[in-house]
Amino acid sequence: MALHLDLVTARLFVAVIEEASIARAAERENIAASAISKRIGELEQRTGLALLRRHRRGVEATPAGAILLRRARGLMQEAALLEEELQSLVAGEQGHIRLCANEASLTGFLPAMLRGFSEAHSNVRIDLSEMLSEDVVRAVTENAADIGIFADTAPAGDLWVQPCYRDSLTAVVARGHPLARAAELRITELLDHEIIGQVRRSSVGSILARAASALGRAPMIRLRVDGFDAVCRLAQEGLGVGIVTTQYAAMMAGGLGLTALPIREGWAKRTHRLCLRDPDRLAAAPLRLAAHLLGIAPSAIASRENAVAKRQAPARAPRVSAASARRGAWNNDGNGNTERGRDVR
Repeated sequence: MALHLDLVTARLFVAVIEEASIARAAERENIAASAISKRIGELEQRTGLALLRRHRRGVEATPAGAILLRRARGLMQEAALLEEELQSLVAGEQGHIRLCANEASLTGFLPAMLRGFSEAHSNVRIDLSEMLSEDVVRAVTENAADIGIFADTAPAGDLWVQPCYRDSLTAVVARGHPLARAAELRITELLDHEIIGQVRRSSVGSILARAASALGRAPMIRLRVDGFDAVCRLAQEGLGVGIVTTQYAAMMAGGLGLTALPIREGWAKRTHRLCLRDPDRLAAAPLRLAAHLLGIAPSAIASRENAVAKRQAPARAPRVSAASARRGAWNNDGNGNTERGRDVR
C-alpha cells in the first residue's frame, strides 16, 4: 500500500473533520465539494479503509480516519514550522525557538542560561512564555512550544524528558511574625500558622498539600495569589507565611524586610525537568538551546530509538520502535548506555 498524503489533501481532510461536513469544508477552503470527495475517495481506495463515517448530521472520522487526522495535522504543523524558519532566514534570523517555563525557572535558572546562549547565538529569536508546570507539559505535547521546563510534580506523558536543575523552597515571614526568630522551619511548625497559598494548580501548592497530607493535616490557606512576587508582598504585610524558592527569597527578602526561613526537609527539594515533543524532529535552533540548558552536546539529544540504533549499529541489532522511544526520559549512564526512569543529577 503506497499512501502519498500531500499538504493540500491533508488540509482538506482536517477541514472536513473539523467542520463535520464536506460541504462546509468546501466552503471554508474555497473549493468544490466534489473535489474534496474525490481526494478522500482516492485515499480510501489506496488504503482499503474507510476514513469517514457518514450520518444525518454530517461526517466523522473512523478509527482509520482518526489516525490520518493526527498525522495530517502533524504534517501541516511541520510545513508551518518550515515556512517560519525559512522566513526567519530571510529576515536575518538563524532560527526561532518557542520556550515555555514555570515561574521558578524564570526567576532562577533560566536568565543566566539564556544570556549565555544568546551571546553565542545572537540571531536566534526566542519567544519565552511563563506557565504553570502542567500547562508547560500541555504546550509541548500540543506542539505549541518547542521546549518546556517544569517541576516534576506534573506528569509528562509521552514527552522526552531529562532532569534540568534542582531548587529548594524557603518560607518568608514579616519580621514581627511569631516564626521570625526561628533558624529554620519544619513542616509541623509551618502547618500551625496561616499560609499565603498560590493558585491551586501550582507546583508549590501541590508539594505543600502532599507533605501536609502525609501527616494527616491540611495547610491553613488564608489567601491565594498568583506568583512569588505577590506572595512576598502579602507576607511583608504580615498576612501569613509565604513559600517561595530559596533563590527568590534571597533576592527579595532584604528589600521587603522579610525573614527567610530555610526548609531543610526532603519535601522542599524539587527537580525541574526539560521536555521535548520529539528530539528527532526538532529544528536546529531549539535543539541547540535544549542541549545548552542540559549541559550536553546537541548530538547527545536523541530518541531512545536512535540512541540504541547508534550503539548497536555494528551488530545490526533490531531497533526499538519510535512509539516506545517517546514514552519517557532516556538518560545516559556515562558508558554510552541509556535507560529509562533514573535521574541524571
